[in-house]
Amino acid sequence: MGYSATMFILIHGAYHGGWCWDAVADQLSKNGHHVQAPNLPGHGRDSGWLSDQTMPDYVDRIVKLLDAAPSKVTLVGHSMGGAIATAAANARPDKVERIIYLTAYIPIDGESVGDVVKTDPASHVQVDRVDVEGLGAVSLKSGTLADAFYNDATTRMLHFAEDRVQLQSPIPFRHTFELTDLTAIPKAAIICTRDRAISPDHQRMMAVRAGCDPIVDIDSGHSPFVTQPEALKDAILNIKS
Repeated sequence: MGYSATMFILIHGAYHGGWCWDAVADQLSKNGHHVQAPNLPGHGRDSGWLSDQTMPDYVDRIVKLLDAAPSKVTLVGHSMGGAIATAAANARPDKVERIIYLTAYIPIDGESVGDVVKTDPASHVQVDRVDVEGLGAVSLKSGTLADAFYNDATTRMLHFAEDRVQLQSPIPFRHTFELTDLTAIPKAAIICTRDRAISPDHQRMMAVRAGCDPIVDIDSGHSPFVTQPEALKDAILNIKS
């Protein structure tokens, strides 16, 4: 199937970096699309650290990429990245062609990511609070990465992620969003039906509430960019077609 060239910005979630999108970005690029998968401030190979992990700084990084883009962009937001995509689109609605939410948190006006996290009792995510040179951080409890985030991964895939995930500041989860009406921006959602980090029912509730159309399912855990990159690429491009 052929697709017209699209500009994509792929937004990672908590504990991760732009590295998680490598396989999907490569496949999208091979299909003729223009792709960016940035590290959010304090993540991946970014020069910052925990003190740089704030929601306004996350959003500002995506807004700057939108401002520099020569045409409208499709934002793909995973997990916490869904909230970042929403806020960036709210700031630059004229630069966003579409938002695709991938098993994402989608807060509405007046909510924080923490608010929507707390309303998903089926989530398997367990964390420890740690102190790093006077800064609070969140660490995934032993076994949580395998159980909640990569439950459908091979041993090799899991080790790939284990070598790269990092501490996460809790501060972005507390940020309350001030959002205007985004009904003019097309939105779609990809529901991961084997997800244990954000339960499928919770994903679907947020997607319906946000007015996503279409809402499509893939048979995957929370991290299909690593475990099923080709199926994820196909889902993204089928939404775009």
